[in-house]
Amino acid sequence: MLGNLFKQRSHYVFDYKPRYYDERKERLKNLEAGSNITFTKTNLKSKWTKNKKSVADRNANRRVVIIIAILVGLLAYFFELHTLF
Repeated sequence: MLGNLFKQRSHYVFDYKPRYYDERKERLKNLEAGSNITFTKTNLKSKWTKNKKSVADRNANRRVVIIIAILVGLLAYFFELHTLF
């Protein structure tokens, strides 16, 4: 009993393995496998929404540019900027 009282504990050993996920590397590995690519409902749906968002963003940007052009044109008309030059 007295031997356990003064006995030093052994140090803790941790088994830590850092993890790193590289999405590009995973995608390339899947493309190399070739036949591992499956078309599931969720896979197609996620790709569809990703593509749809990019088209929507382009349309929104186009609308903003058109609105700014119209506003600049109206300001030029109201202030008759064409006569200043």
